[in-house]
Amino acid sequence: MDRRDILKLAGVGALIPAGAASAASEPTTLAAGQFKLVYDSATGALRDLIHPTDPSAMSWISSPRNAPWQSRGLGWGLGYADVGKTALHRGRWDEPSTLKLTKDGMMVSYVTGALKVDVARKIVGETLTERYSFTNTGEDTLPMSDKSGAGLVICAPFNDHYTNARDLLEHRCHTHLWTGGSSAWIATLRMGGRGPHLGLVVAEGGLSGYSITGRDTITSSNTRGTFLLHPSLRDLKPGETRTVAWTLFWHDGWEDFFTKAARHSQQFVRIESSRHTLFPGERADIRVSASSVPTLDKVLLTPTAGAFTGTFTASQAGEQTLRLKTASGGETRLVLNVAPPLSDLMAARARFIVNHQQYTEANDARSGAFVLYDNQLKSQVTTDPFSDRNEARERLGMGVFLARWLRQERVKDAKVLEALERYSAFVKTKLQRPDGFVFNSVINQSVRLYNWPWAAQLHLEMARLLGRTEDYDWFVKTMESYYANGGDSFYAIGLPIYEGLTALKAANRMADYGKLLNLVLGHGRKLAAQGTNYPESEVNYEQSIVGPAAQILLELHRVTGDKQWLEAAKPHVALLELFNGRQPDHHLNEIAIRHWDGYWFGKSRMFGDTFPHYWSGVTGIVFHHYAKATGNQAYARRADEVLRNNLSLFTADGHGSAAYLYPVTVNGQTGRFYDAYANDQDWALVHLLQVRDDG
Repeated sequence: MDRRDILKLAGVGALIPAGAASAASEPTTLAAGQFKLVYDSATGALRDLIHPTDPSAMSWISSPRNAPWQSRGLGWGLGYADVGKTALHRGRWDEPSTLKLTKDGMMVSYVTGALKVDVARKIVGETLTERYSFTNTGEDTLPMSDKSGAGLVICAPFNDHYTNARDLLEHRCHTHLWTGGSSAWIATLRMGGRGPHLGLVVAEGGLSGYSITGRDTITSSNTRGTFLLHPSLRDLKPGETRTVAWTLFWHDGWEDFFTKAARHSQQFVRIESSRHTLFPGERADIRVSASSVPTLDKVLLTPTAGAFTGTFTASQAGEQTLRLKTASGGETRLVLNVAPPLSDLMAARARFIVNHQQYTEANDARSGAFVLYDNQLKSQVTTDPFSDRNEARERLGMGVFLARWLRQERVKDAKVLEALERYSAFVKTKLQRPDGFVFNSVINQSVRLYNWPWAAQLHLEMARLLGRTEDYDWFVKTMESYYANGGDSFYAIGLPIYEGLTALKAANRMADYGKLLNLVLGHGRKLAAQGTNYPESEVNYEQSIVGPAAQILLELHRVTGDKQWLEAAKPHVALLELFNGRQPDHHLNEIAIRHWDGYWFGKSRMFGDTFPHYWSGVTGIVFHHYAKATGNQAYARRADEVLRNNLSLFTADGHGSAAYLYPVTVNGQTGRFYDAYANDQDWALVHLLQVRDDG
């Protein structure tokens, strides 16, 4: 019997016997209600999940068909369990013992050792339910997890990949996960923003976390990888069965998602906090929507208009995990961060940079530079050969932060100022030519246009701090050099348009003001004409391509008052918002999806979700300007949330971290840690100071 014959057996109500299923490889389609499913007969995994009326026929999950780099063994609904004391006892389910189709669903069974896994899928109208039942058929207890929480896995390969703008805006999705115990959910959003979108809410059992696999240097920064969901299951006694189940449904955006999640799961709890990062003495207003009465650590909840409300008051600094329990037995959490007083945190960070991160070897071309610091080894990093760890590029943020801190906080610190002057001289003599051209390092003079705006910011801040003509001159020629080297077609991060032109006008440098205004207007016209057909950059598509497009256009609007720039910015703002999450955790709430910075900027060299990473602050800057341009203060509040939630990258004694690796594991390596390198995270403080300076 060949594969075509096997597929003939896979009609409605047909039962594929053990062994026969493994021979089938061609996909089979099941369409009912509002779902069109394509499954792999050989594995029982879903290959495609499509809304039947979607004109783009987008599949919300990935497989080797639309993600050729993905392993077939990571198909939707496959998985493994560490059913012994070590991973040598890992049992995978990827070959069905039986597979049965019905008119509106399918049932697949797998056997791996003493573990039997039954997967039942059923389409009912706008929903698709999936139940994963785990049965111990043996005589000994089966451990269903390990100490890391990653020992039980269900593969969930959402189609979260960066191909190119033309493809991904219609055919790929952002994936926002909340694995918060019994209240767990996943909200996906088409990258172009057009609904309907796909949601998932757990209806039975729970999820304790998620991991990532399938990341490597070939796909690099352009795929999120495959999500591995970790069900919250206790060890199975002989003959015992435990289940995790969820419902998938279509939604039209965040509020519709939360409404439908509550409709489709009695376990769902929505927790909202007015802030997720607080300073000592501040209060956060908490709102809980649940189907049964909840209790929350450190917060007295009272019934209010169909929900439960209370207040959390920040006292002790550090992460605060508030456990929530419901009368029906559900458990989830709210994760807040209490940061040190902002003035104390910035002062500690500034002095740490000066005392520990300035390179002072007199006979070295890097003398005066601010360099990486290894928090594990407690030493500077000066021999790492990778460009994202050198003495230039993103590290310019340390100098920008120090200059802004001294000026805006009106700090009189001779030691910091001396270190900053030494650094400014290093940049002017070792990282730039006299005409303003910016080098990639002291030994690499190649063009990387990202570097220009950061050097320009440094000179601008030195000029604003000290009022020196020389620094204004350097700012102007750095900006002119940026445009002379093709900057008018580039989506630069942090191009100082509004602040730069405002400062030139205040300094009565009107000739320079006019020259730069003409240059940035030309830049704006090109971005407006390009629209959302974004070019590829160091990553094919990312939040910090969309963000600069919005920021440049919004800053032009603020400089000129011309509404054409505001209208041109709006589509970019709409796409930018889709990157941000709404989970009740300071790591995730209003933090943009980024998933490669741990590899490029961290000591760990790990791909995978970085929540937070400081470039999410670009979104905060955009929201700030959008609030100023439109008067919509909701964006000002969201900007504040973005910027505050990046403060977990700093400790009270001034240490910094390049990123937080959020998943439980990435490619099997343990996550959930702040990377040991203090690299370029100080842009988070720059962004916060920038908004404070603008009122």
